[in-house]
Amino acid sequence: MVAIRADFDLSALQRAARAFGSQQMPFAEVLALTRLAKGVSAEETRAVIDTFDSPTPFTQKAFTVRPATKAAPVAYVSAKDIAAQYLAPYVFGGERSLGKKRAMLIPKATGTNQYGNLSRNKLKTLKGKPNVFVGTITSKGGQKIAGVWQRPASSARAGAANGKRKSARPVQSGLKLLIRFSDTTEAPKHLPFYERARAYVARYAPEEFRAALRQAMATSRGRR
Repeated sequence: MVAIRADFDLSALQRAARAFGSQQMPFAEVLALTRLAKGVSAEETRAVIDTFDSPTPFTQKAFTVRPATKAAPVAYVSAKDIAAQYLAPYVFGGERSLGKKRAMLIPKATGTNQYGNLSRNKLKTLKGKPNVFVGTITSKGGQKIAGVWQRPASSARAGAANGKRKSARPVQSGLKLLIRFSDTTEAPKHLPFYERARAYVARYAPEEFRAALRQAMATSRGRR
C-alpha cells in the first residue's frame, strides 16, 4: 500500500489559498490527493503491463483507491487481497506465493489460456481422465518428478480385407508429463510499485493541487 499525503513544497499554492480565505483549502487538498491516488492506480496498471508477459485482466485491475477525506487527508493505493498476496514477492523480493496450493503447477504438455496459465478447472478435468494420473516418477537418471502424467497411448488398428477382420496391433508411446509440480522459487522480476508511485506523485502533485485550488476558488466565488 502506498499512502499519498500533502507533504510537498506547495508554499505558493498555500499563499494563494490564504489570499481568498482558507475555508476551501481542505476541499482542494482532498480533491487533489484523491485525483493523485487515481492517477497512481492507473500508473500501477501500466507497471504491471510493462513488467509481466500477458498479465490477466484480474492482475491489471488489482489496484484499488481509498479516497482522502477532510477528516483524514490521506489517499491510499493498494492491491486487492488475492492479488496483493501473489504480487508481494515481485515488489519486496522473496519466494513466489503459492497461496493455498501445495506446489507450483508448471504446464509442460497441456493447453493453457491466452495468458499462459492453466484454466480454473484444468487440473480437475485432467485428473478425471482414465489415462491420466497424479504421481511421482523416477527418471532413468534417478530424478524424481512429481506431476500429472498421461499413460502410454494404446490403440488397436483394425481393418477389413475381403470381409475378413485383421488381428489388433497395439501402438504404444512413453509417459507424457502434462503438468509438473514444483516447489516455489524466487520471484524472477521486480514490480516497481513504490518507484512508479513516487515518480508519479512527484511529477503531477503541483499540477493536481493547482487544478484543485482553481476549482475550490471557483466554487467559493459561486457561493458568494
